[in-house]
Amino acid sequence: MLIDTHCHFPDERYGKSEDEIVKEALDAGVAKLINIGTNLKDNEKVLATLQKFPNVYAALGIYPHEELKNDLADLMIRLEKQLDSSEKVVGVGECGIDISDQTEQRPIEEQIELFEKQIELATKKNKALVVHNRNGDDIVLNILEKFRGQNLTGVAHCFVSTWEVAKRFLDLEFYISFSGIITYKSGSSIHETVKNVPLDKFLLETDAPFLPPQLPDRHRPKVNEPKYVKITASKVSEVKNLPLEEIENLSYQNSCELFRIKERLPNEVR
Repeated sequence: MLIDTHCHFPDERYGKSEDEIVKEALDAGVAKLINIGTNLKDNEKVLATLQKFPNVYAALGIYPHEELKNDLADLMIRLEKQLDSSEKVVGVGECGIDISDQTEQRPIEEQIELFEKQIELATKKNKALVVHNRNGDDIVLNILEKFRGQNLTGVAHCFVSTWEVAKRFLDLEFYISFSGIITYKSGSSIHETVKNVPLDKFLLETDAPFLPPQLPDRHRPKVNEPKYVKITASKVSEVKNLPLEEIENLSYQNSCELFRIKERLPNEVR
């Protein structure tokens, strides 16, 4: 049994309905999905999926380059109301630092302020923090270090850095989440972390509809889906040299522990 701890829907990239996405995931043994919001408008769409699907949970946040024109104080007030709107909101994020060549960007100083405000919300609400980190290892970790001992826990989403960086996240009681990137030839650099991460500190995700995994027949679908989290589980099983069922069960238990989700639902698939 699996949980996709990070996906985004609805999204027109899928080319299919929400019902199809969730059903196909269930059919593949993915019992629960954590749907991730990245701006106020998308957060509302994510909240709607919580009403529709009993096995869908959410993390709501503001991505580093979203809501560029909004006043930060007002933004946090509105985000906090969204976080309080459902018991199925189990995380804050994704939020963090993004250093890239994206056209419309929030300056790094403002990214840091936005990230810290969302960390404060996560600690206040006792929810897991879902961390986005692109080319910002030291900045992200230095910020998180400031909040050590303040009831902060969370996950380094879509981890692609080194084992040395992973150890710093683990030292802060964070989990490490692996996506389909580890199935790519270029993703072999992450395998040291996959191999060494403690069995009680890893999660699995798709980041669907982005980052489709390399499938066993060696082709890569154009669009990722929550059902493909099983492919990532298979790669972790291979790298760690552990049975697939054990990896699936461990990732499920870890996800429920971090996000404080009850492990079983009525009639839940196994």
